[in-house]
Amino acid sequence: MKILIVKLSSLGDVIQTLPVLIPLKKFFSNPHITWLIEEETADLLKEHPLVDQVIVFPKSRWIKRGKYFKNWFSWLKEGAKFIKEVRAVNYDLIIDFQGLFKSGILVMLAKGEKKVGFFPSREKAHIFLTEKIFFPHPPLHAIERYLFLVESLCGKKSTEPEFFIPIRQRHRNRVLKFFHENHIELDKPVVLLHPGTRWETKQWEEGRWAKLGDWLQTRNGAQVIFTGSKNDFFLINRIANKMKFPGINTAGRWNLNELAFLQKLSDLIIIPDSGPMHLAVAMGTPVIALFGPTEPKLTGPYGKQHQVIISSTKCRPCFKRKCDLAPCMKAITLEEVWEAAKIMLRKKEEVYGPK
Repeated sequence: MKILIVKLSSLGDVIQTLPVLIPLKKFFSNPHITWLIEEETADLLKEHPLVDQVIVFPKSRWIKRGKYFKNWFSWLKEGAKFIKEVRAVNYDLIIDFQGLFKSGILVMLAKGEKKVGFFPSREKAHIFLTEKIFFPHPPLHAIERYLFLVESLCGKKSTEPEFFIPIRQRHRNRVLKFFHENHIELDKPVVLLHPGTRWETKQWEEGRWAKLGDWLQTRNGAQVIFTGSKNDFFLINRIANKMKFPGINTAGRWNLNELAFLQKLSDLIIIPDSGPMHLAVAMGTPVIALFGPTEPKLTGPYGKQHQVIISSTKCRPCFKRKCDLAPCMKAITLEEVWEAAKIMLRKKEEVYGPK
């Protein structure tokens, strides 16, 4: 059976969709799974043993090329090649897990008689479907929602969600080399701080990140590593400049597979609501998630071993990307984050023993 998954972005959404792979492989006869995804997150799937084929939608590259008239011919040529690849197979089942207009267009382009997704959908993407599954009520966590869609198709109940992200040896080696070069000891606590987010309303104050990093090192004996995209490099530098004992700034250093292995080797990750938060959950590392304008019941870290710190401000969740005041993140105190970190590090040592 030929199945096409349409889940283009973003990192967190793609990771939260990964648990559908096991029930799809289990419930359907001899399934061949193709995943249509944007290039930023495609590396997670290209060597995934449960994904038979990956079709990359080069949206970002097309937008850049489309700005310049001289690139239009190559842009059109590449677009025609992409459409040909999408239409090369007549699929038995096409599942739109995205539910946006951009995914709907691709669902329309793909060949297949059965095209399934949620109804109602944002941006009217359901008009491209042949079979509509009503949204569950009350609303479920994103992971449970995607599994609900698969269960509705199969008429069978899936087991507890399972993440599976394979890490190749070359990715392991690069991270282990970094640990060796920076004298990071695996028998001592390793804590990742990830301050950057795409939404300015999700950002916690730089001074609090700096004090948190210092406290973790001086009070908990932790080794602090900052992670982030290349766009977070200067943000983390500003935070490090406020610290007595600057951690290691690795912003922009890792690809997704290397970041996943770095997270796996760590004892704790403190992070706002973001894609790397979900990656850490998939790798089984305890997470302290700082939530302001978004709702953890829908997109928070999945599992009991994680802790969400959320403010009690009345205006949240607002889901706004911009806010002049951003009281929800300001209301999260340094003391409550550090206290949560102290408890979680102690719990891990009690369960697994000293490193």
